Amino acid sequence: MNNTPVMRSNAICLRVKGPFACFTRPEFHVERVSYPVITPSAARGILEAILMKPIEKPEAGKRHNKVGFRWVITRLGIIKKGTMFSILRNELGYGAHQKPENATGYDINGDRIRAQRHSLILKDVEYLIEAVIEVPPEARLRGGRQVRPSAEWLGRNKYHQMFLRRARAGQCFYQPFFGCREFSVAEWEVVERPPEKIPDQPPEEKFGMIFRDFDFKPMWDRWQPRDVQQNDCHPFVPRPANGWDQPGQRPDPKHFSAEAVNGWITVPERSEP
Repeated sequence: MNNTPVMRSNAICLRVKGPFACFTRPEFHVERVSYPVITPSAARGILEAILMKPIEKPEAGKRHNKVGFRWVITRLGIIKKGTMFSILRNELGYGAHQKPENATGYDINGDRIRAQRHSLILKDVEYLIEAVIEVPPEARLRGGRQVRPSAEWLGRNKYHQMFLRRARAGQCFYQPFFGCREFSVAEWEVVERPPEKIPDQPPEEKFGMIFRDFDFKPMWDRWQPRDVQQNDCHPFVPRPANGWDQPGQRPDPKHFSAEAVNGWITVPERSEP
């Protein structure tokens, strides 16, 4: 067993702002209702839009390749919390891959396929995202031995500088967004020295329980090694007799109690299995 500790980069702080945001609460199934503040999962998605190199690969032929890193959100700063307001939107009543055979195009004016839903979203938001790049030791294993460059060098030098260079140049793999793809991040910039106290924010503010992130380890562990794969594109996961809703069949959602002190929400460390 490899007891080498994970290697982390220095903290990276990114300021992001946009006109709208919607960090959907899972307990509201039909109508979309946003959390009052950005979630760590949404913050991670913004950083991954600029730079990502996932350790776990979905392709069966690449499952042995563990080269990559993870984003770990440490703090969330609230510059502008935003105001809640409601909008009414037309949405399709079916997914793009579930189009009925007798449907004529994707006409949202058709009552049979149109669904009008209210969304309670945030307006005029601005946040600070503080995170580190984590390179686990298994990312540098080849045949049971460590290879160069080291995980420490990758985390503290290569990936760190790659992100700073791309963020300052405005480069991204896809447009970052606040929770939902239609609410894009209007602008972002790297903050060299984030303030310890964010101006115009109360000393303490509680937001209750908010979603932190999914734990995908149960899903990754279910994937079989390549020698027993039946499909080179997707893993072979037999459907259990008791359905998919049993423990270990789906990603495990994690929540935490969010409390802002001087405008900063400290995100607790994820629990390791």
